[in-house]
Amino acid sequence: MDHCRRAGKRVCLTYLLSFVLLSAFFYYLMAHNSRNNMGIMRLREDVDDISHMLRQQQMDSREGQISGKFNCLGGEPKGSGSGRCDNRDVSAYVDTLFKRKIGHLMDDVYNLKKQVMGADCSARTAQFSPAKEPASLGKPRINYASEDLGARIIDVKAQPIGGTNVIMSLLGLDFSANPPVNMLRPELSPGACFGFNGSRAVVTLHLAKTVVVEALSLTHVAREMTPSLCVKSAPKDFDVYGLPLDSSKRQLLGQWTFDNAANRRTQSYTVHNDLLFRNLIFSFNSNHGANSTCIYRVEVFGRMK
Repeated sequence: MDHCRRAGKRVCLTYLLSFVLLSAFFYYLMAHNSRNNMGIMRLREDVDDISHMLRQQQMDSREGQISGKFNCLGGEPKGSGSGRCDNRDVSAYVDTLFKRKIGHLMDDVYNLKKQVMGADCSARTAQFSPAKEPASLGKPRINYASEDLGARIIDVKAQPIGGTNVIMSLLGLDFSANPPVNMLRPELSPGACFGFNGSRAVVTLHLAKTVVVEALSLTHVAREMTPSLCVKSAPKDFDVYGLPLDSSKRQLLGQWTFDNAANRRTQSYTVHNDLLFRNLIFSFNSNHGANSTCIYRVEVFGRMK
């Protein structure tokens, strides 16, 4: 019994002593923290005072330098006000002013020279430039020979590249590899053309609408796009005829040549005509030296009445 009481007293004393030590430790921490805060505040005030003094001294120094330069340039004696007048400061100031003025002057001269040269170049271009095509060819136009709008091929007279036979003719597969309808499609990948043996072919085209034909264009694939780097299969001389609505006699719209120039893969041709046509006949008469001919794209532009 006495042993239990002694153990209980020891435990109580241990708790009491631990509480006292912890209280003393926390009091020390709080007091030390308060002193640290006061020290930090004093240090911040000292730093603010020093910063203010440095800014004030810097402003006073700048004012003194500026007033000294102006006093120097104003002709005041060397011993007055801001002290001696250094010749190097005067020279530097004069050089700066001189460079600024010269810089503005050079800019004006350069702009004037640029305007004169631009006007001279425009005059020479207008004098020596070749005659341009009619302005109407450069405007957005409707292609009435587009398959997407309803144009179609109604007759072909040509020799197929792969040959033909009775069965293929009956089934309409003479030009299955390179059909004439490719002429009416915008795709210009190599081989996607109307191909035929030799250099002669006659194609009758049914336009999407009945129009007054004003212009035609012919497009051939670029040399760099072909595997053989050769564009001799492009058409050369060709004729275009229109079939009037009230007559079976065809009307010649023009005879042209596709010159196969490397920088002009699409070439336009103006048509002088006032009649309405729905069907056109393209007669291809020659190419640029190949055993077969490829017609990549034909476009027909005009207006409806």
